[in-house]
Amino acid sequence: MPMRMKLHGAILPFPAASPKAKYRCFSFETILVRTLSVSEVEQEGAWLEAAGRDRILIQGNCSIGRSQASRVVLDSPKVSRRHAIINVQNIGEHWLIDLGSSNGTFLNKRRVHQPVQLCDQDRITIGDQLFTFRQPIEMSVEIQTTLAQRTIREIADEPCWLLLADIENFTPLSRSMVSDKLATLIGGWVSTCKEIIEGHEGTIDKYLGDGFLAYWQDDEKAADNVAAAVGKLKELQARNEPRFRLALHFGRVAIGGATSKEESLMGMEVNFVFRMEKLAGSLGIALLASGAARSKLDTLIVSTPAGSYELKGFERPYEFFRC
Repeated sequence: MPMRMKLHGAILPFPAASPKAKYRCFSFETILVRTLSVSEVEQEGAWLEAAGRDRILIQGNCSIGRSQASRVVLDSPKVSRRHAIINVQNIGEHWLIDLGSSNGTFLNKRRVHQPVQLCDQDRITIGDQLFTFRQPIEMSVEIQTTLAQRTIREIADEPCWLLLADIENFTPLSRSMVSDKLATLIGGWVSTCKEIIEGHEGTIDKYLGDGFLAYWQDDEKAADNVAAAVGKLKELQARNEPRFRLALHFGRVAIGGATSKEESLMGMEVNFVFRMEKLAGSLGIALLASGAARSKLDTLIVSTPAGSYELKGFERPYEFFRC
């Protein structure tokens, strides 16, 4: 069951954490966070160890591949140019994502089929290279409180576009395909979506087990970039490889800094887009836009009314549109 974070009355879904993760509640506005050190994590954080290599610190998005543009370059014919990434998200979580590599990414001798959260001492194999993931530090209750208080101070309230993607019927899909084909399908999809989002000035905030949450901070070009990205993603949807849903929303979001030096999205509008995706699934709509997003996009995207619905946790009905 995914963990959740409550901040100023909002519940934020967290991807499922490892059994080693610990969480604490704080009496002021109740915040539920992973246990990490503040000063020590900033100095040490998480890193990769490998024979014959210096310690590789992981900050933000750590790319691994044969390309010279990668953070970790592996010069081997068994390694794809853009092979895998380790993404830092939420507070101190590190997720391993294969980008549709030809020969696969292996975690503890099992091929990675979908984004997966790393734990201390996990062993990652890419080509002939073996890495050990290290994140050994846990923090005291006092440090936990300090981190939670500091996170609140660093929050900025910004208007943002939110785009949630979710693969349809992932569990039956995973059972119907052999391991290698599943890994190539999901990895290739993640890689293509990542290119589309980032190619249109967007950012993937977090990878989920069978999807991702992306965002654009609003500016004069944001609506055009969002519309263009959505157009490309709709083309990808038409291939049905795999089938996936999209939920698009616009609203004010709390963007907070964390020890990973990455931004993390919080607030009711984040909850809203997660509820929207569930509604899209129940209605059988491949791309569902909120009234707020539809109004901002105006003529940039073709849409038809999908009806007015209430979402769990929200008091009044909202208008939605099929795009």
